[in-house]
Amino acid sequence: MQKITERIAALRAAMKKSGVQAYIIPSSDPHLSEYTPEHWRTREYFSGFTGSAGTLAVTENRSGLWTDGRYFIQAESELKGSGIELFRMGVAGVPTVAEFLRNELDPGATVSFDGNLFSAADAGRLQVLLAERNIGIAENDFVPGIWQDRPPVPHTEAFLHDPAYAGLTCAEKLAAVRTKLKDEKADAQIYGRLDCVAWLMNLRAGDVEDSPFALAYAAVLPDSAHLFIDGSRVPEEVLKSMKRNGVSVHAYAEVEDFLRSLSGGITVLADTDGINRKLCGILEDNPGIVLRNGPDVVTRLKSIKNETEIRGFRTAHIRDGCAMAEAYAELERRMDAGETVTECTVAALLAEARGRQDKNRGLSFATIAAYRENAAMMHYAPRPETCKTLTKSGLLLVDSGGQYLDATTDVTRTFALGPVTREEQEAYTRVLKCHIALATAVFLEGSTGGNIDILCREPLWKQGIDYRCGTGHGVGMFGSVHEGPQNLRARNRTVFRAGMTITNEPGVYADGKFGIRTENLMIVQKAFENEYGRFLKFETVTLFPIDTAPILPELLTGEELNWLNGYNAHVREMLSPMLSGGARSWLIRRTLPLAR
Repeated sequence: MQKITERIAALRAAMKKSGVQAYIIPSSDPHLSEYTPEHWRTREYFSGFTGSAGTLAVTENRSGLWTDGRYFIQAESELKGSGIELFRMGVAGVPTVAEFLRNELDPGATVSFDGNLFSAADAGRLQVLLAERNIGIAENDFVPGIWQDRPPVPHTEAFLHDPAYAGLTCAEKLAAVRTKLKDEKADAQIYGRLDCVAWLMNLRAGDVEDSPFALAYAAVLPDSAHLFIDGSRVPEEVLKSMKRNGVSVHAYAEVEDFLRSLSGGITVLADTDGINRKLCGILEDNPGIVLRNGPDVVTRLKSIKNETEIRGFRTAHIRDGCAMAEAYAELERRMDAGETVTECTVAALLAEARGRQDKNRGLSFATIAAYRENAAMMHYAPRPETCKTLTKSGLLLVDSGGQYLDATTDVTRTFALGPVTREEQEAYTRVLKCHIALATAVFLEGSTGGNIDILCREPLWKQGIDYRCGTGHGVGMFGSVHEGPQNLRARNRTVFRAGMTITNEPGVYADGKFGIRTENLMIVQKAFENEYGRFLKFETVTLFPIDTAPILPELLTGEELNWLNGYNAHVREMLSPMLSGGARSWLIRRTLPLAR
């Protein structure tokens, strides 16, 4: 870890020169992305921690990394020898970043960060908490002077996403945005989130690994719309389409001057969670506008899929299920033949099979193929130099997904490769009970993600077990595999509405032993309406067998057993006509009904 300690030392030298006593590096880029281009993986560069979520804080004498339960095991391993302390978020007694800095620094100290990488909301909350101890904040970017071989900013070619898949033209989406802005008593809004820009403009690219996004900003005003993007990567057909849809195209770097130029007393609605501090500061300093906090209307609009998008999700999951059947049939063939098969083999087979499917545009995230104890790390990623060899025993967890022109997929299955322990069987069966409880749930319209999350966890809670992550997340349409505002976790207050997507992925993670997760993608649908109101339910669109080998049938109720057999029969019915040879035979075997 010599390089990490040297980088931290260089950072401290830059801090000292600028009179800064602490520096914070989040896992973000100027668009506040979850998955960032290599150019902005600064937290990874300075810490060595490769997970997608975490915050590094460095003071004159201490440094710490904060991450959530998905990454506790991985972070502990990757931080060894770095001198960086691991702070396990959400664990009782563990301070937040702000609490740590308040305790560590003297009054009058200065905490600094790059304003491009912090949301305006997070920066504001931090400022308030630190001010209680008379600790100030300042914006600095110390990275360029230290990271000499930093990867360049990506600029892949942009392309249009056909309304035949999107369901609406860019012009139609702009009209919908303006209507929503009027509802919010606002005239304009600026969009920094890449998934919002992609959806609004029907524009895609490959700037972010496994996410079809272009680095760009967008602005919607009453009589105009604007796209800020590196023009060198925009084909003429895209420029013409933008013009036809009422969009003016500007250079990426012009967004700041554009915000300074806004005038006429228009009301600009700012979602402070979705715009970085630097851009929000420019708006705050502009005397020609009225700035008001409010929701990101594009995030709300795109969270409810239209009928074209819903049809796309259904058909894409048929192709995705076929791809997985082909991959797992080949995996089984190789193992039966005595060939050496590793976690990396699994990932490669899935990527190849998805790549053969119509409308496929790559993966939606790096495949998690985790054998035995590796699966206890929720976001473990196999690497050629460290991946485990599979044998005919124990559990294999595989979380994978694909990008298609008509949908984004995300599915997890846990397989018994041979004999498993009683503990693993019990855990697997209880996770399945949780999954079925959510898949079959009926709930009153107005219920939030926090309300519904409880329905899924109850079978594990009864056993004194929980999982340190959410139960599910929204999924984009040829977009981000993680999409808000809806998700299933205790603190989510988003009201679920028909047309929203959500994953169903409870799990059990036993450190050093095994990990189990069963995940399907679902779409919220209307169930029925009566004198008590409108009720909603879930439609499961993922099509892939749930392994019955690790199940203890006596732990399932009759209704649960019927659901499982019915689901697997539906998978067989939908996929078998599309398959042949070994893949079809594999599917038939894997969807045989389970009896007590």
